[in-house]
Amino acid sequence: MLYNHQDLKVLKDEIEFVDTAVIPFGSADMDDGAKSNASDMEMIQTVTIQLEKQLKGRLFITPAVMTVEQITSVLESYIEQLKSYGFKKIIVLTHHDLELEDAHFIVLNRIPLEDMSLEMKMSLINDEVKDVMKRIIAIWNLK
Repeated sequence: MLYNHQDLKVLKDEIEFVDTAVIPFGSADMDDGAKSNASDMEMIQTVTIQLEKQLKGRLFITPAVMTVEQITSVLESYIEQLKSYGFKKIIVLTHHDLELEDAHFIVLNRIPLEDMSLEMKMSLINDEVKDVMKRIIAIWNLK
């Protein structure tokens, strides 16, 4: 499920089945790392789209949450809202090495996609999606 009008209409009724929220989380700093931040976000968005397709009916993909200067207060507040809404598992998909209470963090590999052929790019993204799916399943199996 995605953060759109159609899916939000039925989300509350299906929260028992769609019990996992995935938050794409990246940096929006406009400094020397801006190009790297943009590549990271492109990777997060591509992996997230594939996850939703593969695990449809179990995941709710939230809008991306961005940080500036590594301030995480908005992310922390959003995690609390999702928890209050009824999500049992909250997963943050990111390139940042963070730990916050009430959320599982999956840190993606940094892959320089911009100079690769489409075939190689898709191969690496598919490998990343498979890895993330395995990690999400492991999170579901935690007590």
